[in-house]
Amino acid sequence: MSSLSDITTGPSGISFADTRALHLRPESARPGAERFLIGTEFAHLHGPADGSLHACLPYDVVAEVIEKGWGELHPVARDGLRPTTLVMLFGPRDPDELEIIWQLVQVSHDFAITPARSDA
Repeated sequence: MSSLSDITTGPSGISFADTRALHLRPESARPGAERFLIGTEFAHLHGPADGSLHACLPYDVVAEVIEKGWGELHPVARDGLRPTTLVMLFGPRDPDELEIIWQLVQVSHDFAITPARSDA
């Protein structure tokens, strides 16, 4: 995940100490609270005993994630305290599921990053 553009990795601003977060560089962040967990943190991976992730995803992708059983709405999103773009992605159990999670992390990154001038 550290190979994504315009990010730094580090501790999460809202999770446990062993959580590793993906932070978009502020100058690259697209505005909108629905795109970030906190600050410019768009996803984080829970500790080694867990393997699940929290991420912000576009609304249509959230629907697909839930429908296909790859994750669920985060409880604070279910309770209406955060946008329903915030999901918990289940920890992958095999290489195929790992590939799905990797693709979803890339979607989360794309959702968070400022579009190129030609995309605006």
